[in-house]
Amino acid sequence: MFQRHLHRHDDVALVVSALRDDPQCLPVLGTLGAALRRDVASSLREVIATGVWQEDARVRRDAARWREGAPRFSSFLDHGLEKRRNLGPKSEHLHAALLTFPETRAALYRVHAAECPQHCRTQTGAFSTDRHVDDYREALFGWYAVIQHAHACVVRAARWFEDSELPDPRRPQTFTAWLARGASRRDQRAGDETPRTVREEAVREILLMMHAWSPHTFEAIDVAFQKAEGVAASHAWGGGFEPAGRPEAQAAAEALASVLSPQERRHVRDVIAGIESDDAWDRDMDLAKDSTVPCTSDRHRAYGAGPEEREDCAGARGRVYEEVSRPWSEGVDREADAARLARFLLGSRTERIETALATARAAVARDITETAPQVWHDNAETLREAREAAGLGLHDAADCLGIKPATLQRFEQASGKLPGRPASLGYLQLLTLACAQAGRTAPGCIPQAISQPVTSLPITL
Repeated sequence: MFQRHLHRHDDVALVVSALRDDPQCLPVLGTLGAALRRDVASSLREVIATGVWQEDARVRRDAARWREGAPRFSSFLDHGLEKRRNLGPKSEHLHAALLTFPETRAALYRVHAAECPQHCRTQTGAFSTDRHVDDYREALFGWYAVIQHAHACVVRAARWFEDSELPDPRRPQTFTAWLARGASRRDQRAGDETPRTVREEAVREILLMMHAWSPHTFEAIDVAFQKAEGVAASHAWGGGFEPAGRPEAQAAAEALASVLSPQERRHVRDVIAGIESDDAWDRDMDLAKDSTVPCTSDRHRAYGAGPEEREDCAGARGRVYEEVSRPWSEGVDREADAARLARFLLGSRTERIETALATARAAVARDITETAPQVWHDNAETLREAREAAGLGLHDAADCLGIKPATLQRFEQASGKLPGRPASLGYLQLLTLACAQAGRTAPGCIPQAISQPVTSLPITL
């Protein structure tokens, strides 16, 4: 795993080694980390949206080993994560990368809660689905490489900034302003002001990388800032925390406290407070239940995909999460219900229609089912006109019913042998569904006992 996805990891190592002791390494690292963090979020969101994680060999092997009916997303996610930080990316590293991306976090919590397929509802051809997994792995290992250097680069840059004996035209009046200027703005005059939003973004990226690598970073910064303000403070690191990263966090925090002004320290505290509020569990639950967060898959950014389709996809995902989050009651298999609802809502268009027809057909009494062929034969012309008016094509209808288009056309002309009961009932219910989606009134010749099971289903085609 580590050797296969070292492309981004080696890129980061090359950049850091090229800059060596240059203090410009910190703003460059911040820019690189921000880009990799976005790549981690977008590629993971695409992996979830397209459902390509279900094709992973490890996921299929685990499902077969434990004799599970549906693959589990945790098998895919845990495959790229390590237990110890010196062996590869951990779950804490991934979690820190997603702190400011609500769409990805919502999709991640939904697929974890439902443990069922959460693929995008847009019906398009497969677009390099394997690439999504590779992009996610490479971006994750690149992010892992970046966060290893964050504390050391902060110390190095702070020492350079604090040393006033070395004249350098790159040195502005404040540390955060220099941090936000980045490597691409070297020729800008030192006295130029940097917008507050740009400074905030730069500071947040550095803090996120430090926090991802060491969970003691924020506490170390708080203690160092209090000491710089003359307040007696001490660390409260408990034995239950991961001890790794404490010296790095303390050294970086003390270096920051020595170069930041009181206004800058206040600004850093505000940024940390914003990060910690994003890290709250309640906020994660709200994101998972929020069906207004649109699906941001690349398939919904293609030509012909409007905002309504993205919102419908988000609503379907939200209903899946709400279904699986209901309180447990005896005799009800919530996991099976959630998987069934997920396949029903989030499957491809043909799969959703077939599932809807199968579910509706089971709710029709046998004596009503036996009348379906005669209803179709006696009202063939009326039903055909309704199908055409609802925009349901002959070939599409035949595919959903599992018969040939020529057979369907002959049935619609009421010629030859009467259609069988499964095809007849499916045709009447498919026509009812098409009329409901097109906003038209279904033909009155279709009995209510046949049409009602379809219109009561929560489906959006």
